[in-house]
Amino acid sequence: MPTQGGPGSGSVGMPGPPGDHPIPDPSGKVRSRWGVVIFLGMVLTAGNGVWMTSTEITANRGFATCLSLYYNVVFTLVLVLMVNGLVARRRPALALRRGELLLLFLIGTVGTGGAYYGEIVMSALAWPYHNAANDARYVESLVPNLPKLLTVSDPEAVRDFYMGDVPLLRWSALRAWAPPFLLWGLVVAAAGWIGICLSTLIYAQVRYQERLPFPLIQVPLTITAERVPFYRSPLFWIGFGIAGGIVVINELHVINPSFPEIVVKRYPIRLTGLERPWSALSPIAVGFNPLLIGLQFAMPLDLLWSIFFFYWAGKIEGVFLDFVLGEPRYRSATEVGPLAAEQAVGAILALAVFSFWTMRGRWRDAWRKYDHFMPLRRAVAGAIVGAAVMVAVLCLAHMPFFLAVLFVLIFVAVMYSLARIRAQYGPPAAGLFMAAPVPLLYNLFGRDAIGVPGLASLSLTHWIGREFTPSAMPVALEGFALMERRCPPRVIITGIFLATVVGYATAFLTVLVIAYRYGISSGRLYAQVVPHLGWETYSLFSRRLSDGVSGPHWDLLAATGFGAGVTLLLQTLRTRFVGFPLHPVGYAVGNTWMSASLWVTAFITWVIKSIVLRYGGLRGYYAVAPFFWGLLLGEFMVGSAISLAGTLTGTPVYVFWPY
Repeated sequence: MPTQGGPGSGSVGMPGPPGDHPIPDPSGKVRSRWGVVIFLGMVLTAGNGVWMTSTEITANRGFATCLSLYYNVVFTLVLVLMVNGLVARRRPALALRRGELLLLFLIGTVGTGGAYYGEIVMSALAWPYHNAANDARYVESLVPNLPKLLTVSDPEAVRDFYMGDVPLLRWSALRAWAPPFLLWGLVVAAAGWIGICLSTLIYAQVRYQERLPFPLIQVPLTITAERVPFYRSPLFWIGFGIAGGIVVINELHVINPSFPEIVVKRYPIRLTGLERPWSALSPIAVGFNPLLIGLQFAMPLDLLWSIFFFYWAGKIEGVFLDFVLGEPRYRSATEVGPLAAEQAVGAILALAVFSFWTMRGRWRDAWRKYDHFMPLRRAVAGAIVGAAVMVAVLCLAHMPFFLAVLFVLIFVAVMYSLARIRAQYGPPAAGLFMAAPVPLLYNLFGRDAIGVPGLASLSLTHWIGREFTPSAMPVALEGFALMERRCPPRVIITGIFLATVVGYATAFLTVLVIAYRYGISSGRLYAQVVPHLGWETYSLFSRRLSDGVSGPHWDLLAATGFGAGVTLLLQTLRTRFVGFPLHPVGYAVGNTWMSASLWVTAFITWVIKSIVLRYGGLRGYYAVAPFFWGLLLGEFMVGSAISLAGTLTGTPVYVFWPY
């Protein structure tokens, strides 16, 4: 039976090419079983949210969401798989099937992204009131323009949050934190719902007409494989032993500093003694994480080469600008190149425009041919409603309406572009850092056009687009590819949406519990993540308020346009010249802050993979692949176990990722 509906019918079922059979929505016992799996997924999501949030804000034991593939979720999946194997021996009927295990993985991934937002929003809610005495501009310009419903202005609640030693379960505390918790939760839920709806709209197009491979889903698929388990290969255990052994050695160094360590994490090399303009090359970030080699082994050779090439192109660009202008314009947060964030956002938006243009005629054809996760009208209406909710809350934050609309449009465009990049190439990290929507809007309109209330709203919403790796749409689109034909559509959509909400709520409440017990700024927490992010958020307001340029920043907009132009040029060259070695996605990723961690391992992997394919072909590639799985899982599993142990015991441990 074909799955095609009539023209424009938008029939609902599991997407697939003609001739496949959709999985119907569950009923009876089947529905109950999926409900139990979703409930289990929410429990695991809450546990992961507590683990990751506690790890990050108390002792800086790692930041999982800096990677496209979250190590805590992979670790949880392997543990569940081990327990499931024991259950299958004693009570086979209770054991989870492969599709159910994969749904747990998807829920955990989405939930971890939601937890990121629940954690980072906390830094923006009370900081200006806590630090008003330290900056007169806060009292005069910032605090009067912050909405009370979306921040925490109650003096007692602010003091308790930053100093601690008070019970949380009091009416005064709950009353102060409930409104921003609910309203910003609406934004996170709306963003997640937009991601689901847009993924529904484009999935059949990218999966069956463009045939994007979704490389990252091979990780959970391989881990849960039933016929030929990957762990039976000796090469896997060699890779696992190397990567896991490095983590163990470095943990021993933390316990006893006299024990030698093996430095693999990113660290800056300062090139002292260089004269200008060559001094603009410094610092050079170097990192050798085995997990990155494991992840990058599945990436195309031209993309690996391009990440390496464009990292160094950014460095040479800094030398050139220093020579010509005497001002390389580096950002210390990126360590990549001058105006790298602006170039990256231009590149990513250009990729979105290019893909829209190329799929404009084929999208309708794909919608007519294939079944979908929800009807066309519902998906379109859902995306519009989600966007309207985001705009409404942004307007409550005193953001001008036109600015709020542009904010959401840019946010969605970046999500869409990153979703396609992840679906096609699966880079280890492809998030933008402090580049959009807020910085782009500020560069576009300038201080005077936005006004002081608008500047305050841009700072208050800085957390939404600070880093895009945890955004909903890339994971939702990938989740559809992972779960198709394994799970009914309603179950997938329900799981993704609930995971977003549960992850956000868990992280938000975890930060509150820790803050009211220890105090965010009391000095008893080793990590100062929340205070740092609060300072970062509102120092932007102070800088913009005193900006010497009152209008648009044409130099930064030129860098954004340059990034878009280079991307479109590379895309054109690749279309016209087969085998052109530079990749536009490599240019986009090479200008993000994570390229400082990726370029060394990208080059190493490019060399190894080139040799393997040249002398061994595809057979050789698949023969050595278990070794690279071992590198990935060795660092993930051993590093995650040590991180979890450190979180439970409150002791310092070796942090294997990212720095």
